Amino acid sequence: MDFTGWQLSPVCITEPFDSEAFSVRFNPDNHFLAAAGGHGTVSVFNVSTGKEAYRLSRPGSHTVKQVCWRPETVTSSLRTRGVLVGVSTDGKVRQWHVTSGKCLEEFGAGSEHEQLFCVDYNHDGGLLATGGLKAIFVIDEETKKQTVRLEGGNYETTAGHSNRVQAVRFLPADAPWALISGGWDNSVQYWDLRAGHAVKAILGPHICGDSLDVSGDGRHLLTGSYRDQNPLELWDLAQEQRIKVIPWRSSGPQEPACFLYTARFSKDPHNSLIAAGGSFASKEDGGEAKILQYGGPAATAPSKCLGTVVDYTCLSADFASTQTGLLALGGTDGRVRIMSLKPEGSRPATQGYGSFHSKLSGLGSQNSSDQLEK
Repeated sequence: MDFTGWQLSPVCITEPFDSEAFSVRFNPDNHFLAAAGGHGTVSVFNVSTGKEAYRLSRPGSHTVKQVCWRPETVTSSLRTRGVLVGVSTDGKVRQWHVTSGKCLEEFGAGSEHEQLFCVDYNHDGGLLATGGLKAIFVIDEETKKQTVRLEGGNYETTAGHSNRVQAVRFLPADAPWALISGGWDNSVQYWDLRAGHAVKAILGPHICGDSLDVSGDGRHLLTGSYRDQNPLELWDLAQEQRIKVIPWRSSGPQEPACFLYTARFSKDPHNSLIAAGGSFASKEDGGEAKILQYGGPAATAPSKCLGTVVDYTCLSADFASTQTGLLALGGTDGRVRIMSLKPEGSRPATQGYGSFHSKLSGLGSQNSSDQLEK
């Protein structure tokens, strides 16, 4: 899809729900947006109003690092819909039924020596993976029991992780036995559930947050690194090779460099867009988030920047379905921003979506047609 002439517009910004918004995720039908906070709060916002609809945990507890909705199908019963999981630094996985506010399950080691930082469901919701200090824990959704602890490697091509695992992603349905993870040890590990350990690795990406994603066909990997040089990269997963660096800025001065905490593909069939963001090392409390049309792995044309949110340290991003044109950003101010991508000249979808105060620091959106060099 060609997004030439499209622009990024603000839809709404929530009130602060916690000290930080570490993770944001749209639910399967895009009616709700869940956000995880630095002081233990998990809030669920009504996307059409921007108002908090549900609060699922009490503030003041351990940091909730990431949330994830359980996948749903058209045949899913009402009783099984609206299930959200969150992982926190006390080593616990908590699962809620959102509309009732009930905590369905609480499981995990429950130890600060087994802190958890990331979580993902597989394609059908039958398995749940969480990442900790050096290991991946795979949990059966039905029994809530750990089926395998993934740690170490085959010691021929990889030794597994040696530090915190900050991101974990299952591969699509045609590879149900595989998942990937990234973290502080400058590696992305490829795990085989059948073998029980990592079988190969991509070396280089320094993952410090929600900055690892897989294309819909399972062939390509997106990484966002917390570093000043080449932070945004696209990889061939099968070949374990980098396909391209996606430049953060157009030609000219590259400062201030943006150290990335988040990088996500859009959910259209071609994963046409990327949302990424982070902080500036050279500017206190500064940072930005960008929406890029990168053109796919084989594209020779420069990528396009569709919009930038400035003066804002971005920690997490998520796209809704392609039909809505919505995306969400979470950051260090504890607010959630919902943005819209629309063709230039179309009416912004602001009616009924709350307010957006563009004059406040970090709330502005700058549209840009700058060409980013390959």
